[in-house]
Amino acid sequence: MNPGPLQRLGEIGQSVWRVGFRRRLLTSGLLARGMTEDNIRGVILDAGSLGRVMAGSGDYDELLRDLSRRRPPEGAAARAIFVDDARAVAQVLLPTYEQLEGRDGFVTVDVDPSAALETVALLADARALWQAIDRPNAMIAVPATPAGIPAIRDLLAAGINVYASRIGTLARYHDVLEAWTTALEARAAAGRPLQGVASVAGFSLQLIDAQIDPFLDRLIAGGGSTADRAVYVRGQAGIATARLAYQAHKEASVSPRLLELLARGAQPQRLLWREMRARHADEVDVRYVDALVAPETVAALDDSVVQAYREHGHPAVRIEEDLGGARRTLDQLKEFGLDVDRIAAEAEADRIRAEQARIRRLDAAAAARTEISEAYMDSQQMDLGGAAAAAADRVKALAADDFGVRLWRKDASLWTADRKGQAVIANALGWLRVVDAMHDALGELEAFRRDVHAAGIRHVVHMGMGGSSLAPLVFQRTLREGADGLPLTVLDTTDPATVLAIERALPLEHTLFIVASKSGTTAEPNAFGEYFFDKVHRRVGDRAGAQFVAITDPGTPLVALAAQRQFRRTFLNFADIGGRYSALSYFGLVPAVLMGADVAGLIDRARVMEAACAAAVPAPENPGVRLGAALGELASRGRDKVTFLMPSSIDTLGMWLEQLIAESTGKEGRGLLPVAGETPGEPSVYGHDRVFVQIKLAGERDGALDAATARLRDAGQPLITITMQDRLELAQEFYRWEIATATAGAVIGINPFDQPNVQESKDNTNRLLAAVREKGALPDEAPVLSDGALRFYGKVNGSSSQAILKELLAGASDGHYVAMQAYLTESPETDRALQAIRLRIRDARRVATTVGYGPRFLHSTGQFHKGGPNTGMFLQLTADDREDAALPGEPYGFSVFKAAQALGDFQALQQHGRRALRVHLGGDVSKGLARLEEMIKVALEG
Repeated sequence: MNPGPLQRLGEIGQSVWRVGFRRRLLTSGLLARGMTEDNIRGVILDAGSLGRVMAGSGDYDELLRDLSRRRPPEGAAARAIFVDDARAVAQVLLPTYEQLEGRDGFVTVDVDPSAALETVALLADARALWQAIDRPNAMIAVPATPAGIPAIRDLLAAGINVYASRIGTLARYHDVLEAWTTALEARAAAGRPLQGVASVAGFSLQLIDAQIDPFLDRLIAGGGSTADRAVYVRGQAGIATARLAYQAHKEASVSPRLLELLARGAQPQRLLWREMRARHADEVDVRYVDALVAPETVAALDDSVVQAYREHGHPAVRIEEDLGGARRTLDQLKEFGLDVDRIAAEAEADRIRAEQARIRRLDAAAAARTEISEAYMDSQQMDLGGAAAAAADRVKALAADDFGVRLWRKDASLWTADRKGQAVIANALGWLRVVDAMHDALGELEAFRRDVHAAGIRHVVHMGMGGSSLAPLVFQRTLREGADGLPLTVLDTTDPATVLAIERALPLEHTLFIVASKSGTTAEPNAFGEYFFDKVHRRVGDRAGAQFVAITDPGTPLVALAAQRQFRRTFLNFADIGGRYSALSYFGLVPAVLMGADVAGLIDRARVMEAACAAAVPAPENPGVRLGAALGELASRGRDKVTFLMPSSIDTLGMWLEQLIAESTGKEGRGLLPVAGETPGEPSVYGHDRVFVQIKLAGERDGALDAATARLRDAGQPLITITMQDRLELAQEFYRWEIATATAGAVIGINPFDQPNVQESKDNTNRLLAAVREKGALPDEAPVLSDGALRFYGKVNGSSSQAILKELLAGASDGHYVAMQAYLTESPETDRALQAIRLRIRDARRVATTVGYGPRFLHSTGQFHKGGPNTGMFLQLTADDREDAALPGEPYGFSVFKAAQALGDFQALQQHGRRALRVHLGGDVSKGLARLEEMIKVALEG
């Protein structure tokens, strides 16, 4: 078997150290597996990842219970965990350490960051940590700050292994190198052995670029020749610094001082590269690793980079390529007036403060858990009744199939044996690790918000459809606007009244418009963009582009348009994330940042759930896998209607869940139908095809909802209860349900990452609009029947409106559903009327009902309607628009666009043999809906 890319790094002489650790890596065998398969030769313990693990899983419950009995002093709980982890990992790595005669096999632990600015405190803490771990292959991580340099020297002189961390400049590396040399010379002079004293000098590459690139971005935005030169060096400072550091390392290694030390048995101090995730979606994700392959160095990689390099790394010694370019990069930064040393010093201070805060949070969390001495309890509870045993067996089967590990390794065979389908899936799983990338981008996003505010922007309109707009809609309707945030409006309908209302309500010359489309070709956001760009251009002329932002994948037509029109910013999203899985990417978080939401808190919550659902977590303890297994197993037993019950304060989450679940699973005649917004009724109005999911918000008691769910549980209906501690846990739920949906897809036996039937309605719409361009109007249809202002269309029979409706609803029985598709202006009054109709149908026929506004649902439940089981009855509702909004460059406006979308989807339903009826309500929607409800009442009673 040929060695993989990570093993080939080892053959070259570069070690791979894993960044981040959790206890499950030992108990699951994944650390040992990584040592065998991925060239893992060391582990760097990390406070951030440990905090997320502790919050999201039970990894440390046993140790915490033990700590509660020992009652450590205040502030010592986190240290106790680090020491215990270090000792355990050191034991696993000890054979490697001994086999390589102390040249590798280390576990590193950070000193307390609160001591990082004072040498005496650093020394005392490092010595205490070394003694507590008491393992020869431990290595104490000391920040290479001005206070840390003498501490590094003295620790090495005392024979303590040191990882000199957070190096950001060549000058600081020379300080570290001198400290190492001086320390070993002192040992030699004192007659102490040099063998067995190990050290690495670690560069934080992404930290370097993260501090410098924002300066370059501002130069690029200014245009001209300076912008061209800034583009050349953007994202290159980290690699350039590392390459020149390697040259300094080589030169030092042949100096008389170092040759003397090496002759006496000293080990060379190796260079270590850390923080190697690519920062931008248009960058190769392994570019840092590939660029810095070199013998006698260490690549410190987190899980995401290990996975990426395992898949498509290209190991070869490249570190000495283009040294002239590296020097020019740093020279160019000086010409731009950037003081790299000063920038690095500021970043150093910021990082230390962040680490201090992280340790305080970790210690508080550990102390709190030791005080209550209770095992970790997930916020997800399942009462599955008679299906509980089968669901548990399904979880066991997934565990036996190594589902969690294979999911995180992007094993597409979990869902399909088709090679083409597997290729699609392999490029659709970027959402698994996107929260780490967005955590890295948080500073950039905050800087953008400040820039927008400083430019005089006072409102934001986010324009998208489906996956590009539903998460922003959830944030806008659920989270509070921050003190320095901007009011956010989400436009995701082609309804002309809605478009005109936004235009008339906002100061267009002070509004930022976001055009959001993964493909860059989605018809609706492109139409919104054209409409409002024209309106803004009429007011501010050629400065209009400064009020527009694009969010799209790299290389799309929208990227080119944004460049042509000089948009204020283009955010390139990750191409390996599908639209409905993009909530925690730029599509969801850019508008959230602009409205002043606590995006750092959102990311933290999502990372907790990421830790809870990680590969190392056994399937029976993995909340996302358990949830997906239950839903998939229940669906196989006929309970395929996932009915969400939640308070009004968070009920917009149901709209997001509708798209994720329906579009992911509704295909090949199978699927899960999400039912959101359906007011709970008595148990007698439900059939045997339901599973209920109650999502609660701690602190918000809804007695009526709790009572209704209790009655359902008592009646034997399966009930899953999830409790959110606060609204920021929306991000946690996004992640939980993405894992669950992927898992349910595997159980059901479908590919949850494609949407084969969505394009059909789009194609029909495009054909109809082409006819409008050619003939000036949509095709004229004759109604089957007219009843006053109401007109009925479709392949239905009946001599009266009641007869037609009765025929449509005649087949509605247990296992079926009725979908109301409302191509109407969204309003509270219309909402109430639609709800009244759906509940009347549900209570009379005991079937699930859904309501979706068009065209939004086309990018949501529309896939299920055509690709799912043929158990639906479809009632499409249209009306006359009182006013239209013309589309620039087109012979039609939004009214015709919306009508074409309705007709196109209706034709797609008919092509799939679905039972569908279109009712045109005329010019008065309120009266039309009231009349329709009365007709349905008579039809149901007849």
